[in-house]
Amino acid sequence: MRQLTAICSRNLKIYIRDKGSVLFSFISMLIIIGLMLLFLGDSTVDGVMSAIETIPGRGGDADLAAAKDIVYLWTVAGILAINAATVTLAFYSNMIKDRSGNRLNSIMVMPIKRSVIVAGYIISSWITSVAMCLITLAIAEGIGAYRGIEIFSLATHFKLIGYIMINSFVYSAIMYFFASLIKTEGAWSGFGIIVGSLIGFLGGIYFPIGSLSETVNKIVKVFPTIYGTSLFRRIMLAEIENNFFAGTPEQMREVFDQKMGIDLIFNDKALSTNTEMVILFVVGIVFAALSVVYLRFSKKTDR
Repeated sequence: MRQLTAICSRNLKIYIRDKGSVLFSFISMLIIIGLMLLFLGDSTVDGVMSAIETIPGRGGDADLAAAKDIVYLWTVAGILAINAATVTLAFYSNMIKDRSGNRLNSIMVMPIKRSVIVAGYIISSWITSVAMCLITLAIAEGIGAYRGIEIFSLATHFKLIGYIMINSFVYSAIMYFFASLIKTEGAWSGFGIIVGSLIGFLGGIYFPIGSLSETVNKIVKVFPTIYGTSLFRRIMLAEIENNFFAGTPEQMREVFDQKMGIDLIFNDKALSTNTEMVILFVVGIVFAALSVVYLRFSKKTDR
């Protein structure tokens, strides 16, 4: 336990001292918010309004204001999901620097189990990701309160924190595995560009997945990002959707949730919250195990 604590403490201190990594952790959030406010938000709001305008007497100013709030929370939920990926990506840049500066070799030759080393990096990355996502949630709720959106209940906050913890664990494990494979800072930067370009698309952030083709939908569901996004959206939009769709046919909300990526459909059935959580947790465990196996059997020159 002492060895694990020491590795975690070291990694966290290095990350906090690297102001560039901390700043990069927020860049994706700022970019997405900017895109939604300047370019993509109006088209998504129009899509929400098109669903409610088919009901006689609906589609007025009150519905328009509610639609904008739905799109805001829909976007924030997506940001919370992908933030875990971008934060852990930035965090592990220090691991790549450790390798290129031969500091990682010093850790590897110490009498420490490989599983402890892996756990030390993953746990410290997880702590960082959880902290950053909680800060993001607090900022988003503050903006939402300014817009007139009600603050989430205590029970909802507890669930959100649980989802953040699970989602952060998944990306801490995934990014550690790739950081173990990638040897140079240049290669990691290139990997970061690819992840940064794809993560918003794979999480259904920019466009509702219902607007994409069936083939693309299947591809998106192969990756864990969309499951985290679905979890956050389902709980964050539950109350406001209850009010927005009050007095409408139940099928209307079901179709809307499927189109917006709130409910994910497999074999004509929506995945439950528990199923999505299990999928995420299993993915995290698998990548953590792969990392341990890779470190144990990789060549000594790579350690």
